[in-house]
Amino acid sequence: MVQTIKVKKVHSKAILPKVATQGSACFDLYCCEDFVMSNGYFVKAKTGLIFEIPKGYHVKIYPRSGMAAKGIVIPNSPGVIDSDYRGEIIVMLYGLCMKGHEIFQVGHRIAQGELVKGEPVEFQVFSQLSSTDRGTGGFGSTGK
Repeated sequence: MVQTIKVKKVHSKAILPKVATQGSACFDLYCCEDFVMSNGYFVKAKTGLIFEIPKGYHVKIYPRSGMAAKGIVIPNSPGVIDSDYRGEIIVMLYGLCMKGHEIFQVGHRIAQGELVKGEPVEFQVFSQLSSTDRGTGGFGSTGK
């Protein structure tokens, strides 16, 4: 079943998200303003779009491999957009640029998004939990 996300454009140069190919898992997000990405700096890249995400869903924002190849990352990846958020979709980027800087113009793909169904959750306190082979091992405990 295809889900619909209602979209409001809040910038004249905003571009609706697109799925690149039939096999693409995510949709592309585009910047609506020009900017320069430099080493060691953060940029809040605006999309010019507000989403109305269906209740029970959220959107995850991931980096694009083409951006990573240029040394540009999304530091809070994956980002999460909740269904009750009604502000502009802005992607936080951080520069580790191979060339020292990268120029972005309106319409450049800056990230990819995925609509994800969330399950309601509740928490209950128990005095005992089941054991596993891993136990309390964390942070590299399963090997290199």
